[in-house]
Amino acid sequence: MKKVSLRERNRLAAMHLVQGTAVAMFEDHGFDDVTIEAVADQCGVSASTIFRHFGTKENTVLWDDRDSMIEVQILERLRHQTPVQAFRDAVVFGLAERDDRDLFLRRLKLIYREPAIWAAAAQQDRIDRGELARAFAAAGGRGQLELTNEYVAAACLTALDVALDYWQREDGSTALADLVDQAVVAATHLR
Repeated sequence: MKKVSLRERNRLAAMHLVQGTAVAMFEDHGFDDVTIEAVADQCGVSASTIFRHFGTKENTVLWDDRDSMIEVQILERLRHQTPVQAFRDAVVFGLAERDDRDLFLRRLKLIYREPAIWAAAAQQDRIDRGELARAFAAAGGRGQLELTNEYVAAACLTALDVALDYWQREDGSTALADLVDQAVVAATHLR
């Protein structure tokens, strides 16, 4: 396991503080009515620090420090699993590692409710789909991306989106890992 430097731990702690504060302010006052400057003031940091770490206001909600861990899991699993199995198992593993269930649920509710955040998530999803498709192509021994790789990546990400949306609409009453598993399995049996 890679040791995380003190600087990196401090950066992540600051990002978590900003994210939690931003989410609470967006819930209380509305996404459009809260400025990054207001979030910065509440956190005791500068607005430029928030923009340096997150890039955009929408990313204060979208950012998830577990994304890179899931990406690593997918790549490792692709060595001995099919793309769909690798994706499903890596995501389920990542969900099992979450220790911020309530904040994650609140973030999802904002993502699905606020058009600006949803649009940013859709844009990121398109980027993720391309990266995932390239990883699937490389794992299959193909140097060139094929339509099948893009379709499988899109199906996996759509299954994840459906599971996340259902989970947040049901206020997290069902085990999210089970929903992801069901959605990915269902996507693989489309006719």
